[in-house]
Amino acid sequence: MLTELAEKMQKGFGRVKIVVCAACFLFYLLVVKLSGSSLVEMLLFFMCVAFYLYFPGRFFVWASGMGKNIPDFTAPLSILFGTGFLAALYCFGERLNLLWIVRLAPPVLGFFWILTIARLDWKLWFKSFKEDASRKCIVVLWSCLTALFALMVTVKNAHASVVGEILPNQDVLWNIGNAESFHLAFPPQDIRFSQVRLAYHYLTELTVGALSYVSGISCYDIFVSYIGPVVLAGLLCCLYQLGCHFYKGNKNKALFFTFSMFLFNCASLWTALLNGKGIFNNTNMLHLITNVNSQSTALIFISIFVVLFQDLAQRKFEVNFFYLATFLCSFFLVCFAKGPAAAIVACSFTVTMLLLLFRKPKWGRALLCFAGVLAIFLVIYFVIFSSGVNTSVHFGFETIKNMPPYQWLGALGLQDDHWIRLLLGGFLALFCMQPFQISLYLHGLPKDVKYIFHLPAERLLANGVTVGGFLAFFLFWHPSYSQLYFALIAIFFLNLLAVDQIDHIRGYLKKFVIGCGALGLATTVILVINFTGSGMRQLGRNLDIIPKYPYVSTVRSGDEEAMIWMRENTKQDAVFATNRIHTMANTNDGISSIYSALSGRQAYMEGYTYAITNMGVSEQVVAEKKRVNEALFNSESTHEEIYQLCVENGINYLVYSKQYAGDNEQLAAFSCVFSNDDVEIYEIT
Repeated sequence: MLTELAEKMQKGFGRVKIVVCAACFLFYLLVVKLSGSSLVEMLLFFMCVAFYLYFPGRFFVWASGMGKNIPDFTAPLSILFGTGFLAALYCFGERLNLLWIVRLAPPVLGFFWILTIARLDWKLWFKSFKEDASRKCIVVLWSCLTALFALMVTVKNAHASVVGEILPNQDVLWNIGNAESFHLAFPPQDIRFSQVRLAYHYLTELTVGALSYVSGISCYDIFVSYIGPVVLAGLLCCLYQLGCHFYKGNKNKALFFTFSMFLFNCASLWTALLNGKGIFNNTNMLHLITNVNSQSTALIFISIFVVLFQDLAQRKFEVNFFYLATFLCSFFLVCFAKGPAAAIVACSFTVTMLLLLFRKPKWGRALLCFAGVLAIFLVIYFVIFSSGVNTSVHFGFETIKNMPPYQWLGALGLQDDHWIRLLLGGFLALFCMQPFQISLYLHGLPKDVKYIFHLPAERLLANGVTVGGFLAFFLFWHPSYSQLYFALIAIFFLNLLAVDQIDHIRGYLKKFVIGCGALGLATTVILVINFTGSGMRQLGRNLDIIPKYPYVSTVRSGDEEAMIWMRENTKQDAVFATNRIHTMANTNDGISSIYSALSGRQAYMEGYTYAITNMGVSEQVVAEKKRVNEALFNSESTHEEIYQLCVENGINYLVYSKQYAGDNEQLAAFSCVFSNDDVEIYEIT
């Protein structure tokens, strides 16, 4: 079944593939232009990715000898080395005020590789590409995902100065603000909440900050317009290469695995049409396309980690120290790409290594790998992640109870909190999240359990992450629903294991699996309809073809104009306070990332919720900042009181949003350095 399907995908529809690719990429370029970004800047960004990240990475693949160790894994290794080198160099340069080295070193290494080492036979490359049908299919998938990225991210975060106003996407703005914080200092502060270190898995933001610095392109444009195709290309490359290694060179399975990460979704069906998520909380496709909170970035480096681990285990860890350093570097980047994913991978890796130690590996190197991974995770956890995790993650069954199957069982008469209802509700929720993949996985699970002491290392690791990830998802609760990322990493390895079973199902089970696949595929079609319809509707609003929706609060052209003024006319270490500290003027959620993201300047307290949940800031600290902020924008405060509060808290500017509650009469004595219909900025002197 798989062979026939793969052959049809690869060899058929030649002209259709070309038309689809051309249409999708042209649509992406059109959306970028209509959203206020520059096509020239886009080209410059792509060149910077090549010469500051990929080509230097190729140099290090050659210099380390890793290209000979795994010769058919060059592109993923180049991403690993290039990202790690650029990120480390940028941190070093920012900390020691030696940023000139960030501009100089990567392109020098890249050009050195091109001129002296590379053998760029373009005719041979194009011939190889033309003959490799799998690559053509992946390019088609890439083009479609790029078009969806344009509709889901670029259109909805268009420049307000071009389209008039937009509804702020706080997750995207959060990422942009994190990237901007690296322009201010290293280690960075939370740019939305002063005097608090940014404790977050910020590899994507750090890399974007570095590329923004060397290219001169704003982090906003990079995140909302340019980075999507780059990350998606890297993700598809790494997924396919992982599949080729995991399935022992079976390109059909590798291709199917790559597509399965996007095509076979949950069982939500029509319920996904209105909200683009459905009722079973499986947002894997949404996260991979938009790279919200760096899910795609994490899977890139996890794919590299798994392939390196597989090769290490096959060699019984008899490798040189360059190889070991590369392996540990891959896990280090996994930790900074996505903390929850790294936690589950580290736990599964621990169990896997305990089993592998009984297979008589080269003990010194094996123990060094084992200790190195654990040390990296524990150090990063206690230094970076622990403050937010310890105060925000709670053990309990809230996740299961909030899932529809648990409610269905309650309607059938099962008592609340009864263990049967919890277990059955959890299993049904798991099945509904990935019906196609779960059916295949359960078919192969008994065999894996039976031969657990003889399973290859990569299968042990994958099974551990799958089981551990879903258990963590159902057993922990986070106020921002961040336990979802345990499920998403489990879904990744679930797909990897499930595809391996496709050729082994027979009879009625085969029909059942096909039915589950049709169910997941139908949901994906509905999700795409939602993504496309929502994006096209927003594009119509941006172009004034249809009326703009009357949201309570938006990012208006005046907001962007004011923040551009802040960026261009204030010192880099300036701090501002604002009365815009919530998503909407009629909410009290403490989530806002708009002004810090657009201006690149440190806020005293633009928002506070994520400072509590992610950075572990105490309620007392937040309460004190809220008291100060309320006093700054209260007409009962005197000029002297406001000035004293600003001096005590290092505030240089007050940004007054006319869309939000707060007074500005008391600010009249200060110099109003900027004013328009939406915003006033006062300098504290």
